[in-house]
Amino acid sequence: MGAQVGESKTPQDTLSLYFDNSVTTVQQAFASFEKNYVIPIVELLKASFFSYPIPFVFFSTFVALSLFPVLAFFIILVATLSTALTLALCLALAFSTGVFLFLGGILLVFLGSTFLLSGFLTAFALSAYLSGRLVFILRRFGRNGFRPWSQEVAYLFFPSSARPTLADEDPYASEDSGVSVGRGVKDGLTAKTEPVLHERPYKR
Repeated sequence: MGAQVGESKTPQDTLSLYFDNSVTTVQQAFASFEKNYVIPIVELLKASFFSYPIPFVFFSTFVALSLFPVLAFFIILVATLSTALTLALCLALAFSTGVFLFLGGILLVFLGSTFLLSGFLTAFALSAYLSGRLVFILRRFGRNGFRPWSQEVAYLFFPSSARPTLADEDPYASEDSGVSVGRGVKDGLTAKTEPVLHERPYKR
């Protein structure tokens, strides 16, 4: 076999190469900044000092003494703005929470009133329906209609109970000569059985 031309690079070699490239890039950036900005400014300051020594000293002293107040001003300004924004956000959040609670309370009162009104209307409609059914059954079967009416009420409130059958309370249903045929009528509330009664034959 021929001799191996090059050795494969290990992860450590790759990391070292990446670090060297990064250091070189940073050095080049600083060198470019120094060449383009720092050196020209230093040369300008030197030329200004030798050309105008008194104004240069005055402005240099003024800048040095004004640096701290200017920095303090900007720091206080940023802190004040941050505090004002934070306070405004807290007030806005508190106001929004208050409005939410107020409107939520109104909504709860409205829903509670609607719930009570719905219960009252439902009870009124149910009472009217049961009263109408009682009158109808009593007119058809007389006093014997209380039992099927009570069965119908029980089935209305407890659907698992036996269905009411009005034919069971027919006063003529127990006699052999009378024949009754039940006809189921189903409405929105319960299933009712309305009998169709044939005339009772005349007994001699």
